[in-house]
Amino acid sequence: METVNITLRIDPKDLFKFQDYIKENYELIGLSVIPNTTKMYEEDKHFKKLVKALKEAQKQRDIYINDNLNKYKDENK
Repeated sequence: METVNITLRIDPKDLFKFQDYIKENYELIGLSVIPNTTKMYEEDKHFKKLVKALKEAQKQRDIYINDNLNKYKDENK
């Protein structure tokens, strides 16, 4: 079984129906609503710096996983 992370835009009125569908058909590990931070990103230099640092940390984590996951293949069955 694979774990998949999806980010999508959905009308708030459809959210509960969507969540119920996911729960009925898949193992739901987590679901969260992401706030719109566009204005904060545009106007707050500290927030923009945090977002940049997070993206870089995620990139480095992904590189590390891709470079090292094969060492742990037996544990991922």
